[in-house]
Amino acid sequence: MIVLSKDMEIGVAKIDAQHKELVDRLNAVTAMGSKSVSKEETQKTLKLLGDYIIKHFTDEEALMKESAYPKLEAHKALHQSYIAEFRKLNAEFNANGYSPRFTLELSNSIINWIVRHIKSADVEFGKHYIKK
Repeated sequence: MIVLSKDMEIGVAKIDAQHKELVDRLNAVTAMGSKSVSKEETQKTLKLLGDYIIKHFTDEEALMKESAYPKLEAHKALHQSYIAEFRKLNAEFNANGYSPRFTLELSNSIINWIVRHIKSADVEFGKHYIKK
């Protein structure tokens, strides 16, 4: 489970609100693994999470472009990497359902990635955006 901490706030209200929503959705998916939830319900939740990830990255990249963020292309590459990892994990779930591997990858790969990304790359962008 992810808890948003002060060091994950980037100072851009729209992005901070989206990070909260993203964390809430990630936490909802991880919580499903400990409950008796149908595969279809989990697939639906994963789809909503995937759709939100795309929306968030699109909005964030638009703000980067608007503010002439010099690391836009590198940041976009990080987003694409995350999307690819999420799609791989989603495909694994669709093929196999919940498994110890799925739960471990969700926790270690997806959740840890997003926390590290927000604390480093997004916080750096927030500082740039606030200066502009």
